[in-house]
Amino acid sequence: MPEKPGLLIVDDDPEVLKSLQIWLKSEGFRVFTAGDTPQALDTIRKQEIAVGLVDLHLKNEDGLRLATELKALDESLKIIVITGYPSYESAIDAMKTGIFDYISKSTENDVILRKLRAAVAERQRERSGEKESGRPGINVILLGHHQLVREGLENFFKENAEYRLLHVYHSYEYVKKGDFNLEAALLLICSSCNQEYLDDAEGFFARLKLVFPNAKPVIINCACDDERKKELLRRGVKGFLPANIGKGVLKKALGCIMGGQVWVSRELSQQLLSELLEDTGSGIAYKKPVDSFNLSDREVEVLKALASGLSNLVISEKLFLSEKTVKTHTHNIFRKMGVKTRTQAVLKGMEFHII
Repeated sequence: MPEKPGLLIVDDDPEVLKSLQIWLKSEGFRVFTAGDTPQALDTIRKQEIAVGLVDLHLKNEDGLRLATELKALDESLKIIVITGYPSYESAIDAMKTGIFDYISKSTENDVILRKLRAAVAERQRERSGEKESGRPGINVILLGHHQLVREGLENFFKENAEYRLLHVYHSYEYVKKGDFNLEAALLLICSSCNQEYLDDAEGFFARLKLVFPNAKPVIINCACDDERKKELLRRGVKGFLPANIGKGVLKKALGCIMGGQVWVSRELSQQLLSELLEDTGSGIAYKKPVDSFNLSDREVEVLKALASGLSNLVISEKLFLSEKTVKTHTHNIFRKMGVKTRTQAVLKGMEFHII
């Protein structure tokens, strides 16, 4: 019987450690816990640990620094950083340290468990020398439930090993914030399965960007007219694939999209080029939005802090302001951007490349 994989949980909250230990022990892990850096390093030196689940914000300590120290002791150790305050900045910083994944504490248990098991499997492949050679695999997310579309894509992925189907969602409705994933490179969106959400294209793609920030969106099973496609291109879509696309054309299309190109028909391409030549200020296709809200430098700082999920009190301490001043800046941000909530402000800030 194979040995259970070792799991080290590092968190300064004893109740969190206890609950995670009980749960994950029942899921087949040998669970070790640590409340600070010395305890964590000592455990790695003495035990065979496959995965470290490390809190990003330890009391008086930096979770990312600890992750680096743990990796220095065991290069094959897989680190998953977990935080109650996820943000893009901390996620990017975390991925730069070479960690395996980054998740929110609000992530559902089945998702956390899936990521832990994936980390164990990845470590086993690396240590046994079975890791595939060549370029890294291209991770794909599918939003759609049509059986024929799913079967066709699954057969395509079996024949083209460089593509990996990470997850299938029945539709956009089933995507949760806790599914945050930096590894997804392609987001295949079935137009008929998500039609009601595509009607609000601006909000739809902005919210998907929050969950899959590095994924290129592609519309599949597409029967849109050219005017609709132009609108979707403005929202960041990188290509349109019909329902009856052949495997050879599909491979070529995805290769072009991953290479930084846009996959559209020759006719639409000519239309876009003609419009661009006629009026370079029309805003079609690839025009980069600008900050037209006249936010001050301090208001931009506050907006970025809002995007990190920080409370007004924490923002005031971080920016050396009074809590009342933070509330005033937040009110001004809402007024200038024409929004009513933090979420709306953050989504609009991302759309216009302010944050």
